[in-house]
Amino acid sequence: MAENKVHRRRGKALEDAILDATWQLIQTTGYLNMTMDDIAKSAHTNKNAIYRRWKTKLDVGIAAMRKNVPFQKFYLPDNGNLRADLIELLSESVPTVHLIGIKNIKEIARDAFKTINEPGGINVKQFSTHPDQTPSEGNFITQNLLKILKRSFDRNEIETDPASFDPTVMNLPLLLMMSRIIGEEAYNLETVTFFVDKVLLPVFKSQ
Repeated sequence: MAENKVHRRRGKALEDAILDATWQLIQTTGYLNMTMDDIAKSAHTNKNAIYRRWKTKLDVGIAAMRKNVPFQKFYLPDNGNLRADLIELLSESVPTVHLIGIKNIKEIARDAFKTINEPGGINVKQFSTHPDQTPSEGNFITQNLLKILKRSFDRNEIETDPASFDPTVMNLPLLLMMSRIIGEEAYNLETVTFFVDKVLLPVFKSQ
């Protein structure tokens, strides 16, 4: 009888069970090998209950991460020097990367990019937005990088107003992070410090 009660779950209780089951499978089986059948079995429901709420594995996977990955309130770094601010900004994502897992992020991103040109596909800006920002504000790292660089410009640490930087330069931190994800390499404080000292500071100061 208890099992029948589980199958009669509705609304938020059922959605929470599906998302929690999905998150558990991402952590154990891995996103790539996880199937909708696996999710349904783990959540003690059927695939129709999942498809009524989410169209694809990607949709339910992202929803599960948004529910289960904790985000701390973000405060824009203001340490008085560019190097410290850059390290703090890029370190913001380190705990999240570790929690989700490099391989899972790589496979989720791969599925997301496949839908870019599809009607109703994943909005990349939304996919990369911190909960403290709206999707219209764009990528979390790039938007806050501009604020940090403007402060640095006001302190005469860099010679050129960052408002004139080429978009490729502004997206460099994100591209460096993606290179680690694609290569399934470690992304930690040591990685961040290497990026800042060997790549970002020389590039920003040379503009």
